Amino acid sequence: MKKFMFTLLAVLMAAPVLFAQEKTQKEWNEPKVGDIAIGVTFNPVSLASRLNVQPKLGTAVNGTVAGNMALNKQLYALSQDPVAAFRLKYRFAENWNFRAALGLSGSHINYTEYVQDDLAKTLDPQSENKVNDVVKSDLNAGSLALGAEFVKGKKLKFVMGFNVLYAIGGGMLKFDYGNKMSELNKVPSTLPYSGWISGATPALNPDAAAGADQGIAWARPLKTNNSGIHHGLGVQVDMGIEWFFQDRMSLGAAVTFTPIMFTFQPQTYTIMEGFSTISGQVEQYNMLVSPGGWSCLYGTDNLGFQVSLNYYF
Repeated sequence: MKKFMFTLLAVLMAAPVLFAQEKTQKEWNEPKVGDIAIGVTFNPVSLASRLNVQPKLGTAVNGTVAGNMALNKQLYALSQDPVAAFRLKYRFAENWNFRAALGLSGSHINYTEYVQDDLAKTLDPQSENKVNDVVKSDLNAGSLALGAEFVKGKKLKFVMGFNVLYAIGGGMLKFDYGNKMSELNKVPSTLPYSGWISGATPALNPDAAAGADQGIAWARPLKTNNSGIHHGLGVQVDMGIEWFFQDRMSLGAAVTFTPIMFTFQPQTYTIMEGFSTISGQVEQYNMLVSPGGWSCLYGTDNLGFQVSLNYYF
């Protein structure tokens, strides 16, 4: 079996070279005006940065979510080349291509943590029963790049191009608590979260004054949109090579970066719940996080390396 696998691997690796050698004995079918290419791109540098904000095994919920929802990471991610994208190119002149690329990424994290069962503890002080608190994190990002590239050469071509890049990114958190809040349980046992919202005690009360006019002295979040959905618009440039290893098929490699991008953040808020001494019921209220704003990212720190596979027809 091992010999078979090694033989198969050797054949697969040698196939492009054999096809290329066969083509040298004939006329090379050079892409011409009017041709269309479809392909995929992959940027390992962007992948490494995305992995840095993924949850680590055994990380507490406050550390995981705080890292994923950090505002600066959301903004910086918008200016990077997508980890992977679908690309379309159209040869409109002898040495020029129009191109468009669509990249999508996202994650859904369903984090569950045990907390004390308050009802069971009330009925039996020795009870060790647990209930589940669940935090759902949704992060999504997408980008659309439209631009042109200059190509020069034969089988090995020099490529230089630019794109206008539009990107979005962001997400929200939703909470589902095992211990319900009520008149008899105004401060239910809840998963520890003080590392992100507040260092005060009780841990989940980010701002007692926010619900003070409703008679709420302690509250916990139901949904947070702390980083909101950001929009980015910028210019992306790249330079590299394209190698036609087989008729109508090519591999590309290019250095990429986005020298300038403007980002825009809408108004964001957090929905809290707490027991109101005024109404005698559990009430919800909105706590404004940010009225919105904008930023300008510039420089070459977000350097990337894009690999692509293309087919012309």
